[in-house]
Amino acid sequence: MTNDFNILEFAGISDERPWELQQPTPTDLRAVLESGELPTMDSVTKAIATYVGEAIEAEPIEPPSQDIPWATRVRIEGLPTDILLWVEPLNDSSREAAGIQTGCVLALQTVLHSGDPLTHFSNLMRLLAGANLNIHSICDLPTGRWFPHDILQQMFVQDEIEPPEEVLWITRLVEAPEDVEPEDRWAWVSTYGLTRCGRFELEMLGVCAIYASEAVHIVDGLAALTLETSLPPAGQPMSLGSNLVVSLMACKDAVGMLTKGMPGFEERDKPCVVISSSDASLVYPHDALLTLQAGETAVIQTLRSTERSAKLAQDNWKLLLKTASRIGKNEHAGCMVQVPWSQIDDEEAPREYLWFRIIEVNGNEVVGELAHEPDIVKNLTEGQKETITKTDITDWVLMTPVGPMGPADATAISEFLEQFS
Repeated sequence: MTNDFNILEFAGISDERPWELQQPTPTDLRAVLESGELPTMDSVTKAIATYVGEAIEAEPIEPPSQDIPWATRVRIEGLPTDILLWVEPLNDSSREAAGIQTGCVLALQTVLHSGDPLTHFSNLMRLLAGANLNIHSICDLPTGRWFPHDILQQMFVQDEIEPPEEVLWITRLVEAPEDVEPEDRWAWVSTYGLTRCGRFELEMLGVCAIYASEAVHIVDGLAALTLETSLPPAGQPMSLGSNLVVSLMACKDAVGMLTKGMPGFEERDKPCVVISSSDASLVYPHDALLTLQAGETAVIQTLRSTERSAKLAQDNWKLLLKTASRIGKNEHAGCMVQVPWSQIDDEEAPREYLWFRIIEVNGNEVVGELAHEPDIVKNLTEGQKETITKTDITDWVLMTPVGPMGPADATAISEFLEQFS
């Protein structure tokens, strides 16, 4: 399970930007307020200004429809684009989705900054959730996700660790035909939300359904990478990790390669590009999916995701020590840590992300045994033992019969450890 540290230099990089938009599509948020009356424009802008801690610019504009009492354009220092705000009554679908009977909706529309859509989106959610607006929940229209109040506070207001890139899009999986075994079904994987980041949506077509989870993993991994680097032109091979080589294909060409019964013939209303085999001879990357399924490698992470994982893993180091100590040498479970390793002692040198199996806990340190043969690093071999500290790691995982659990699964890990009293 290895990653190339410097994603900006992964094979296939190009100065061209064929899969990026000149203008991102709008982002629309709908905040459900627990209020018996529609708030005034002044009360909303004052609540926002109070949270921001300084005056904001706001000017009335024409409401989007006659049944909306007011709308305003707001400019806030620190946000790269203006936002449009208006209020509207709570309709039946919103009542059902939010689970409340009385309230109203504060609508927000803007365009995310394509250079850093994650920070921009997070700041918008933090603004709505943090201001004194009596927010019950927020619906992110481009993805259809609902964020209840407690999740908003945890993810955007209180947590020092920023949300993962995946919050910007959803990945949909469609399989057909439905009345057959998985090995006889075809899968279609597609993203929704990348165009608001200024990128084409990603798809994978014609995939045998037994590789569906690997297909989703590659699509999500590449979606995140598009936020940090440009994708190469159609047909040019690019590496997503050790032995994970794919290429891109125009959506209309890929659809033309599908056979009857495969999902994905539908009309698209957003620009999209398809992930295909490295030589573009197959509509899907068969070899890459096989490699991923074999567990021999992993899709490289963005620099941002790596930093987030490292902070989350290090913040939960004591949980790992407790878990590894409690499990010991149990044959049905084990703990592993991920350590970035370079061939030479140079901060700028490429790192390989190596996984060590914990075999011993010594106070605040662990002894790990390298679980695989390195691909880049030649001064380590599989089975080699190393002492590892909290600051060395970028991730850790507890392997169990019911699946892997990581730093974000503290509650589930605690329940699992009750079996090891």
